[in-house]
Amino acid sequence: MASLLDTSLPLAAAAAYALSALYLKRATMEGGGLWRITFLTNWGQALLLFPLVLLGHGSLTALEAWRILLTSLIFFLGQVSVFAGMRYGDVSVVTPVMGVKVIFVAALVTHFAHEKLPWLWWVAAAISASAAVLLAGGRPNGGRSLLPGLAGGLCAALAFSGVDVLYQEWASGLGVWRFSALVALAMGLWSLTLLPLLEGAWWKLPNTARRAFMPGLLATIGQVLLMAYCVVELKGAAWANLLYSSRGIWSVALVWGAGTAFGNNEGAAGRPVMLRRLAGAGLMLAAIALVLL
Repeated sequence: MASLLDTSLPLAAAAAYALSALYLKRATMEGGGLWRITFLTNWGQALLLFPLVLLGHGSLTALEAWRILLTSLIFFLGQVSVFAGMRYGDVSVVTPVMGVKVIFVAALVTHFAHEKLPWLWWVAAAISASAAVLLAGGRPNGGRSLLPGLAGGLCAALAFSGVDVLYQEWASGLGVWRFSALVALAMGLWSLTLLPLLEGAWWKLPNTARRAFMPGLLATIGQVLLMAYCVVELKGAAWANLLYSSRGIWSVALVWGAGTAFGNNEGAAGRPVMLRRLAGAGLMLAAIALVLL
């Protein structure tokens, strides 16, 4: 089992993810647009992470290039799913529902990486998935459908679980930092397919959207690097994702307690909905406690 310091890394990544989700959703709502913010996020990551290619080892062979392209494509599709889910649904639905990722990761590492996980982790994964259902809550008072958030969260969970397993299996060839930098660059290239869909010129982002986008981008990069380190260097695709699923707790807490500061009114969904989501948060804490035992 990882040390206390190591286990704190996916928890910090979870908090950063919830924060980035709120900032980036605000950026899309403040005139940034779904596809333009997705495009800028990917290229922002590519440019800021590119210097990390100097920290790797090995050479970029044809096999490594193929692995990077495949990993980045799955990452890109997952990112589009979660951005669409947050744009047309609720952050406090999308992020918690992604807690089912722990089930996908546990199944994938067992099948492809041939890891034998402790039975307690399977119990924790099942509890975490149940918590994700509660965290999704019921239909808000406004009557908006939960389908966009649920669909976006589930599709993203499946895609990101695949990315984590591929990272654990393939990133060591070039080193976690070089592999991450090249995946980010490839995601930027995949994002060129979004150019016809952009809601405006990418270099003319409205000031209100820009003020939300920059901290959202930095939080996104932070959580990506933290999880990459846990998955590759600590070989923690399974246990790290169980702890990382606490982002559902963070999203509910931030939306309910400080949502208005982000221009987010999901906290007005109604007391029963938010209480149900808090009950899910309690289950999520129980799952995390099992992993830390």
